[in-house]
Amino acid sequence: MGLGFFDVSDDITSPFANARVPFPDASFATRAKNRLAQATVPGTGLGGLGSAVAWAARVQGTDRPTPFLRIDGIVVSGAHFGGFVESTPVDVDVLRALADTAGIPLTFIETEPTGAAESAPLLTVDEYEEALERGRAAADAAIDGGADAIVLIGLGPGVTAAAIGVAAHLTRTPPIELSPRVHVPGGLIDDETWMRQTAALRDAFARAGGPGRNAAAALSEFGGPVLAIAAAVIVAAAIRRTPVLIDGPAAAAAALAARDFSLGAPKWCYAPDRVPHPVVEKMASQTGMADPIGPGLDIGDGCAVLNAVPLLQDALTLAARLPYPADVDDRDRPDGIVEEEPEDPADDDPAVTGDGLSH
Repeated sequence: MGLGFFDVSDDITSPFANARVPFPDASFATRAKNRLAQATVPGTGLGGLGSAVAWAARVQGTDRPTPFLRIDGIVVSGAHFGGFVESTPVDVDVLRALADTAGIPLTFIETEPTGAAESAPLLTVDEYEEALERGRAAADAAIDGGADAIVLIGLGPGVTAAAIGVAAHLTRTPPIELSPRVHVPGGLIDDETWMRQTAALRDAFARAGGPGRNAAAALSEFGGPVLAIAAAVIVAAAIRRTPVLIDGPAAAAAALAARDFSLGAPKWCYAPDRVPHPVVEKMASQTGMADPIGPGLDIGDGCAVLNAVPLLQDALTLAARLPYPADVDDRDRPDGIVEEEPEDPADDDPAVTGDGLSH
């Protein structure tokens, strides 16, 4: 079935063509958990913080993970016309304040507004490739600048609805199942916006006519430049074995799209605090993500992860400072990261290639 002026049969030269994304070594998570269990403390240990320590062990390739030395933030923003748009404006002042508190510099990537997904695809082939290149360049710039972890945030009117569309398409889930009620200031429910967004998603899926279930189709038809750039950030960072911290539906949908480029890509993602949204829950379930350590903050995309970063760093500091028996601390263990890992049972995607197109 055709995709309007985007067609997966076109000759696409992705910046990730033939790129190999390594899996972080899950054995280090097990070793870190075992080491924590042997800490000589009077209580039962770190409780829920242990999941964050185990995740850090996995991506750092050691059973003795340490706080990240430099975490950079990449904020991708843009707007959608048509039925996707929400009624609540985005306030970046809270983001900036939380980033300052966490000591995380933010780089903002602005995108051009898109059309209405219910009327036409949001990206042409050239625009899709340009978005992937922008995301790759942003991740590379952060890592080249010294970042050993990246916070990824997606913002803008309509971006949440776009995330629902991408996640629904990639997971074969009816969009309405991923569309919670829309909350607005004052504790009110905006049913009109919810109905408009769900109708726009319905019409967008009907217009696209059932395109192949892959990242190129999902991002071009329903996601737009914000989510395409975000997915590219995840893939580019994973190629360079750099973890990505996320929280809300935009980054969660990007992680699902990144999985189509390589099954290993979302394994480098972690939501230390998760926005309570069905897209986030779907992503965490399908990618086997480690349990969160935050309270479930829901005051806007990016706020939960920025608020949770200090807790993550404190957990790693505390784990390193706990007393351990000498035979545990002195034991030599090989470091390293394996190149491949069996697919999780939750992953039900068909085989994929490195260019984001399913076979």
